[in-house]
Amino acid sequence: MKDNFQQIYLKEIGVQTPISLFVPSSTETSLENKVVDEVVQSELYAKPAQEAVITVAEVAAVAQKPKIAPNVSKVDDLSALQTQVEACVSCDLAKSRNKVVFGSGHQQADLVFIGDAPSREDDVAGQPIIGSAGQLFTRMLASVGLDRDSVYVMNGVKCRPQHGRTPKPEEFAVCEQWLVHQLDMLQPKLICMLGRVVAHTLLKNEASLADLREGQFDFRGIPVLVIDHPSYLLRSQQHKRRAWADLNRLKAYYQTLI
Repeated sequence: MKDNFQQIYLKEIGVQTPISLFVPSSTETSLENKVVDEVVQSELYAKPAQEAVITVAEVAAVAQKPKIAPNVSKVDDLSALQTQVEACVSCDLAKSRNKVVFGSGHQQADLVFIGDAPSREDDVAGQPIIGSAGQLFTRMLASVGLDRDSVYVMNGVKCRPQHGRTPKPEEFAVCEQWLVHQLDMLQPKLICMLGRVVAHTLLKNEASLADLREGQFDFRGIPVLVIDHPSYLLRSQQHKRRAWADLNRLKAYYQTLI
């Protein structure tokens, strides 16, 4: 099955392969167009007309403000922590959310992926990175021999901002407390941040996405790599080839840590 996923992902990003075993040849050529059409028709991955840029100064200013510390003194597992997160009303996102998107995956995962915020479909299901982006994400992992069930996936912000806008620094600041506790429980060997927004905010680094993708960082002592978010790749088909290179770099680095 791993080879099947790899063949179709390579085909999607433009790498020529002898044959795809993942889908019948009659439907293979239309798969990418079908996914793109579904995305265009949905608000889910619509690109904001003007995406706010979060600066290091904004993040630093928010970090200096008093934070509402979660009561986690008696929490010793992810399930108990999730119950507390689902009751959180520390910012205005709690007023409009459908569900808190806590995170999902293997609770002893060595590799954790962190996106910025839930999509509309994520908000409805209470699960991170699902729908078309989730399908692509699963294929991306499989293309380099990783199984989604063996990793852990979460977001820097646990509730969906209305209309899919970029999360504000103060929203990241409130949710970062929960994220830190998740990481303390997971104790991963590597973090992969998905996209510019979450990398700028959590790493306090305003470098371009190109520089972020080529660099190696750390968050609370855990090594960090940065790659494109799968929802971005759905909107920007021309970058799938670079995503393939990033995935192979991720796999090679990950193998040095396990």
